[in-house]
Amino acid sequence: MKRNKLFPAALALPLAFALTCCAKPAPAPVDTAAPPPVATAAPVPEATPTPAPADPPVWGEQAFRRTFTAGDGTQVMSVSYTLPMVQNTDACPAGTAINAWYQTEGHNRLMEAEEQYEMVVADYDVSTDAGLPFTATVQEMTSRVTYEDEAVISVAREWYLNSGGAYPTVFRLSEQFDAQTGSQLGFADFFSDTDAALERIVSAFLAQGEISRAISSGALSEEQVRLSFQPEHFYLTEEGYTFWLQGGDLPALHSPVEAAIPYDQLEDVSAHG
Repeated sequence: MKRNKLFPAALALPLAFALTCCAKPAPAPVDTAAPPPVATAAPVPEATPTPAPADPPVWGEQAFRRTFTAGDGTQVMSVSYTLPMVQNTDACPAGTAINAWYQTEGHNRLMEAEEQYEMVVADYDVSTDAGLPFTATVQEMTSRVTYEDEAVISVAREWYLNSGGAYPTVFRLSEQFDAQTGSQLGFADFFSDTDAALERIVSAFLAQGEISRAISSGALSEEQVRLSFQPEHFYLTEEGYTFWLQGGDLPALHSPVEAAIPYDQLEDVSAHG
């Protein structure tokens, strides 16, 4: 008996129709509203802690000394450099930089003395052979803190040298430091108008008694004074600025000559409170 090949297809059509008619319609999509956004507070930035103010420096000394002798044991030169030292560097951060600066200065002076020793011992040998008197060379350096506040530290030094001449040589030196960092400050850091400040400083020197008399007598000229002044030659005190001309920079002036100027006389050109 032949199978009807069309039967499965014919049977499938009514069956599919019946399944379609009996199926329930799909439910309509439900419109679900999105939830409202939840407001969140902006993050509060963490407060940066204010660093505690540095303590003022507690001052001490660091000394660099050496004695030099000739071959026969005779002392021909002695040097002593006493420089500042901050003792509380843990509470005064600027002290580390200040101490390092003066430590370098002390070592450099000792190296200079060692180089000078060869000339001194040669002079001693010549004097001894000729039967002439010999005077040992003496170098002494002292220092003092002349002013300090929360912004600046000022140090003045004096360097005394005597090698038997008619007059000992005295040099004035100074340093100004930032009280917070220990970095070194210069003349331009203290004045907003350096030209105006220089003019008033030179005028103060011209009015200084010793210089004024020398100018009146013709031993000095105003131009010599102007050319001799070095702006970095100053230090601070409680009363004002002290400037100086180095001894020997002007004829007949063997020691430093100072001119003290109160703060109020330079207030309008000063950058330091």
